[in-house]
Amino acid sequence: MTEIATKSFLRAEASQEIASKYALLEDAEVVALVLAEHKPSANAFIRGVWITVGSLFVAFAGIGIFLPGFPTTSWLVAAAYCYGRSSQKLFHWLITNRYFGGPLLGYYRSGKALPFHSKIVICGLIGLVSASSIWLVTKAGDPGFGQVTISIVAVLGIWWVGWRVPTTA
Repeated sequence: MTEIATKSFLRAEASQEIASKYALLEDAEVVALVLAEHKPSANAFIRGVWITVGSLFVAFAGIGIFLPGFPTTSWLVAAAYCYGRSSQKLFHWLITNRYFGGPLLGYYRSGKALPFHSKIVICGLIGLVSASSIWLVTKAGDPGFGQVTISIVAVLGIWWVGWRVPTTA
């Protein structure tokens, strides 16, 4: 158990180090550093998949602007990751966007950490979507393999967001 606590402490410390580095920089300097950290995939098909998924996440973030309780920054972080893997141009657009750029820069300035309430919403959405998927797969007549796979992926996703992603203070 102490090994897990030590790793968690080291992640939090690294997050604080990143936050302190970005806190002193202008927005343009943060954008340049963040863009330099992300390199697009060399495979055109994979880039297309990343762009499609990233665009879906941007749409979800847009919904989050208008729907109270629905996360915005969390979807933007996922979209930024996808765009970072696919296109420097789209990634630059997203991180400097008038509506979405502020929350993303805040995410990077916080040391790539998420607020606790966002982590709760994300984990809740993972649980809700997974439970719905398990129900649909069961109704479709799956003998159990689909349900087990969905459950394993859901538990891994909740674990990752809950314990691996640093939490802002």
